[in-house]
Parts: sequence; C-alpha cells; structure tokens
Amino acid sequence: MLANQTVTFGDSLLIALVGILVVLIELALLAVIIVLLSKLIRAFEKKSAHSGKAAAQPVETPPVIPIQPAPAAAAPAVPAAAGGNGILLVDTDEQTAAMLMAIVSNQTGIPLERLQFKSIRQVTVDSKTEAVLLAIISDKTGIPPERLIIKSIQEID
Repeated sequence: MLANQTVTFGDSLLIALVGILVVLIELALLAVIIVLLSKLIRAFEKKSAHSGKAAAQPVETPPVIPIQPAPAAAAPAVPAAAGGNGILLVDTDEQTAAMLMAIVSNQTGIPLERLQFKSIRQVTVDSKTEAVLLAIISDKTGIPPERLIIKSIQEID
C-alpha cells in the first residue's frame, strides 16, 4: 500500500496514532477479560467451598446475644471482686463476665464446664486492641484488613 509512495510527516503521525489506539483498545479488552475471569473463578470457588462445607457439616449461625446496658447499681463498689466461682473480676460485673465466658465457650467449641477462668479484667481500647479487633473482623468476614476501616470503637455500658 505504501511501497512506492512518500510518507509525509502528517501521514506518519496518523499511522502512529492509529497504532497506539489499537494497542490501547486491545489492552482494555484484555483488562475486561481478566476481570470477568477472576469473577467467574471467585464464584466457582465460593460455590465449591459452600458445597464442600455443606457435605461435611451444616453451617450454623451463632446465637445472637442481646447486649443490654448493665444497671448502675450492679457495678461492683470495689475495683476487684471475686465472682461466684472464685473468678477475680476486675472493673467488670458478673453479667458481663458470664457473657464473655459463654462467647469463649461457643467460639472455641469447648464446653463451659471444661474451661477454667482465673480472672476477667475490663480493658480500654488502645491501638493494639484495635489491631486485634481488625484482625478478628477480617478473619470472620473474609475481607482483607487493608480494605477495612474502623472509624470508631465505643465502650457499651
């Protein structure tokens, strides 16, 4: 086509522009194909993971424990008190301690009568605690920690 013709500067710019556009369109199509394939593979993995779990054991939803504020009179008058089973309660009440023990038993799968608690202490939320909470939330939800943002953590009375 251009074998016996002289190519002007304008023609060379047009040819270069067409070449660049062809490469960009091919890259855009390749990106769309990769996104579609990754979604297809994720859907297939979720489907196979759910079918594998369903065959092994039924999926149970954890029981919902309503959190209600403790009455002000129920708070211990001294900072440390012994609970009913000889458990040292530091800055916490018996209702909160019982709820924490039930959660630990449920999450670990160990019956409550086989667990031994020596003390339960209320702690304030610092950066280490926030990091631990972030890791737990990431593990339970499957969302990578770098995609999670904790805007605030508040103590519930």
